[in-house]
Amino acid sequence: MFTLADMTGLRVSELAARAGVPPSTVRFYERAGLLPAARRAANGYRLFDDSAVDDLALIGRVKGAGMRLDDIADVVAAWHGGSCRVLQDRLRAHLTAELSRSSEQLADLAAFRRKLEATLDRLTAHSADVDAHPCGPGCACDVVLSGDASCGEGAPLPGCSLDERGLADRLVQWRAAAATARAAERDGDTVRFTLDPGMIPAVATLVADEADCCPQARFTLEVTAGQAFLIAEVPGIGAELDATHR
Repeated sequence: MFTLADMTGLRVSELAARAGVPPSTVRFYERAGLLPAARRAANGYRLFDDSAVDDLALIGRVKGAGMRLDDIADVVAAWHGGSCRVLQDRLRAHLTAELSRSSEQLADLAAFRRKLEATLDRLTAHSADVDAHPCGPGCACDVVLSGDASCGEGAPLPGCSLDERGLADRLVQWRAAAATARAAERDGDTVRFTLDPGMIPAVATLVADEADCCPQARFTLEVTAGQAFLIAEVPGIGAELDATHR
């Protein structure tokens, strides 16, 4: 004969419903050691304590922070140990490592984006060559994809103190300024931007940064009612910006 005590606890399906997860998730976490093993009732049912609901909620939260199963097991153990200091130390170490990893991934992604932008600029620059030669080794498409140095990618501007990565970032800033300007007219190494007045603070910061790394650069800012003009004389910059307003 079964008593009420024999049935105290949550069956797998009940625990899953309370926690908002599939029953298969409960079974998986139990096999992985993230949940205390279910006990067997006299009638054969596998039962979990009510505390397993809180355990599943914790597992879901730390999983959302990118933790692997081994890390989650340590956190759950610290959770059951009742020490906030131990749990916080584990969380802090994990979050610090994840932030560092994310920064590296963002840097790699930014470098890949710069590569794509440079390739697109080369493609635009060679758009007039599509009918000049048959496609194949040495054609415009081949040059564009090979990253031929003759296209200017990664080549430092004369007298510039930036390294290759800094230069690539700076060119992205100049291209963004040219793309958001009302107009950008190039004459050799001189570029004249027609700006909205609201762009002046951002452009002023860019000019200050450019003057710091390229002392030979010259800038003139003219402000009139309703618009502003920036004349930038930076050796080599004109060719880099030429493709932006084609």
